[in-house]
Amino acid sequence: QMESHGDLILRLYGEARGRAAEYWGERYLDQDRFMRTMGVPERGATWLALESESMRRNLESFAAGMNAYAAQNAERLDDEVEVVLPVSAADVLAHANRAIHYTFITNLGVVEQARDALVSGLALSPTRAGPSPQERASTVGSNAWAIGPERSASGNAMLLANPHLPWQGLFLFYEMHWVGPGVDVYGSTLVGVPGIAIGFNDRLGWTHTVNTYDGADLFQVELDGDGYRFGDGTRAFDVREETLLVREDDGSMREVPLTVRSSVHGPVIAEDASHAVALRVAGQERSAAEQWWEMAKSRNLAEFEEAMARLDVPMFNTLYADADGHILYVFNGAVPERSSGDVATWRGVNSALSAMCVTVP
Repeated sequence: QMESHGDLILRLYGEARGRAAEYWGERYLDQDRFMRTMGVPERGATWLALESESMRRNLESFAAGMNAYAAQNAERLDDEVEVVLPVSAADVLAHANRAIHYTFITNLGVVEQARDALVSGLALSPTRAGPSPQERASTVGSNAWAIGPERSASGNAMLLANPHLPWQGLFLFYEMHWVGPGVDVYGSTLVGVPGIAIGFNDRLGWTHTVNTYDGADLFQVELDGDGYRFGDGTRAFDVREETLLVREDDGSMREVPLTVRSSVHGPVIAEDASHAVALRVAGQERSAAEQWWEMAKSRNLAEFEEAMARLDVPMFNTLYADADGHILYVFNGAVPERSSGDVATWRGVNSALSAMCVTVP
């Protein structure tokens, strides 16, 4: 991956660290605020600690290989991105978190939605928001077909994987044939992410498409002194202070303070004098790295379903076919269980006094 797309990968890892403005200037400042507010850099380290010993070794080796390539091929990397080196396994997982949860499930545009709601008062009366990332993706549409043996001329199950992504930035797919002890899999993954997310071995194959899954919610809370109204009382925010660095045109650094306030509903991404809006994103308990690894190693339907049952891949339709003639469709998603309302309601901004949700498989 580094040989093919080293400059892009280092830039993506720098962005997932929430330090892109420090590396490359002011234009990345809003993105850094969002990454740091949502805890993406720290989550990479948290996820790494939760991995099995074998998967942690895999991830650390993946990062070590990237660093080794960079050390041996510095002349092939853009000087501008070398500042990101060395990379770590936590960087790898932070990038995966940013790509899946903060690009596919939600993205930086949600901050503007929250601000608009406060200005217009829409938060007091939830209304339909703009199209979700999933709906925008559906206008160009990925495709997948799983065909049972009785409907194919050969009498074998068939699988068509036809994902449609913009083919740039973090949406770029990396194709590979992955051979090692106990594994021989062909497929692809998002650039900078280890393993195979869409692929096949000699017994089975699977693919993903974006599904109509809503795993991100905005909650309005009423401010009360230094805290916010919750139930019949007032609750304190969890507060942490950070400092963002911004590289100026002359190479000097400017410090920008960042105060992150978190409620039970999630980190605050917008506020005015009387209200704040918090963002909650589902399915961030663990990384999906080991689930995709187990899916790739599966030899039959039972093993594949066992891998899918981990529910660490937080979204995406999954279609499957195997040499035994089985086909499978799973909607797949860490779907929040909401106390009231419909899809349109939860695409808007909800009053935390009247609505609450928890995430369930």
